[in-house]
Amino acid sequence: MASTLRADTLAYGSAMLVDRLLGFFLLPMLTRAVVPADYGAWTQTAVAAGVLMPLVLFASSTAVVRYFSAAVGPHDRRRAFAQLGGVALLLFALCIALVWAFSTPLASLVYGGPEYRGLMPALLVLLAADAITEFSVAWLRAAGHIGRVAVALVMRSAVRYGAVLLLVSGAALPLVDWLVRYAASQLALAMGVLGATLWVLWRTPSPARPVASPSLRELLAFSAPLVALALFTSLNGLLDRFVLVQLLGLDDVAVYAAAVSLCAIPAAFYSVLGFTLFPVLARHWQAPHLDEASRLLTLALRVFLFLCIPVAALLAVAGQWVLPQLTTGAYEAPTAVFFLLGLSVSAAGTYQILLYALLLDGRSRQILGITVLATVINLTLNLWLARGLGVVGAAAAAAASNLVMVGVSARLVGRVLHWNFPWSWLWTTVSHAVLAILPLGLLLARGEPSLPQAAAATTFGALVYLALDW
Repeated sequence: MASTLRADTLAYGSAMLVDRLLGFFLLPMLTRAVVPADYGAWTQTAVAAGVLMPLVLFASSTAVVRYFSAAVGPHDRRRAFAQLGGVALLLFALCIALVWAFSTPLASLVYGGPEYRGLMPALLVLLAADAITEFSVAWLRAAGHIGRVAVALVMRSAVRYGAVLLLVSGAALPLVDWLVRYAASQLALAMGVLGATLWVLWRTPSPARPVASPSLRELLAFSAPLVALALFTSLNGLLDRFVLVQLLGLDDVAVYAAAVSLCAIPAAFYSVLGFTLFPVLARHWQAPHLDEASRLLTLALRVFLFLCIPVAALLAVAGQWVLPQLTTGAYEAPTAVFFLLGLSVSAAGTYQILLYALLLDGRSRQILGITVLATVINLTLNLWLARGLGVVGAAAAAAASNLVMVGVSARLVGRVLHWNFPWSWLWTTVSHAVLAILPLGLLLARGEPSLPQAAAATTFGALVYLALDW
């Protein structure tokens, strides 16, 4: 089991690394090729599709991993695939009808003005592509085909970023034209992933001792509270964009989105760990081997924070210098934004790892309460702080809401398992990260360094960090 978990983590981690690297290289190319308002609209399209995703999928991806990671027979898998896919199609048709009926107010909500209603078809196509990919990957993940998942994610990343570069380079098309073509390329790839998933499911052999699979009613009953949970989780993570676009406009949203893209690099760590951890935890929970589940949860949390904290600290110190280097002089944000966004990402990853134990214990209502509370805090602080502090206020609201979720969820996990948050280890790791970023911080304090100097200081700090606590 341990070797399988390591192999799956390595495969998925490699795919995520490719995705982050391609996204890192796309940021300077895209921000130089289009005006900030167009870049802001592009990011808002992805954000809006992410908010609508839980409504279309009805949390079926979580249900699939929860119930079909066990030894379920191939016939039952195919039946559930068709049933849940049919539900998603009906819900997507409902989304199309709502967008068609309310395209003008929705364009004002998403993009800050009714003149952007022409982008709504691209949003729907991108939503369909993302939903199909997410649904397919959930089935591959439950079946243990993490290698195929990694291949699919690498292909999606390559097509995503390659299509953007082809469409915006040279004689750039108008935003409404290249965004629709970009979304269409994503949909074509998603259909290919769906076909590969069907091929895998139809060729999966029957297990020696198949377990009973839940009915559609049971799957929907499990998913129903998770829909609200996923919706509020998505809103909590993306609410700041919708507030900023109303208060400040697409240009400021573009600056904030670019800073978020840079500070989201550590998010890859919890995405990788959580992706491979949840199916393994589900198997231990069903066994039940709760002591082993508790050990894996603590290990995953410590690995995530060990990797995340120094990267977040590095970006907090150097983000104000790095972002204009990657983009243009129009993308400048205060140091406080990078510090607060790094804190927000660290807290979000911690919460996501703790969330798995609560999901497996059936505490959906409590999780929903946590998420609603965090969303209310996020919205209140955004409306209060973003109006006066701009992007700094939005980042502060995101960090505060995520920290609240960590605090409450950590207490609940302590009631589910024999588990305590590793506070003393956390403070030690934070102090080591502070020592590691001192060389770069001192270099930046003296003035704008050269790239070789910054690289040397960063490398030296990384070696110090590893030497203190590997």
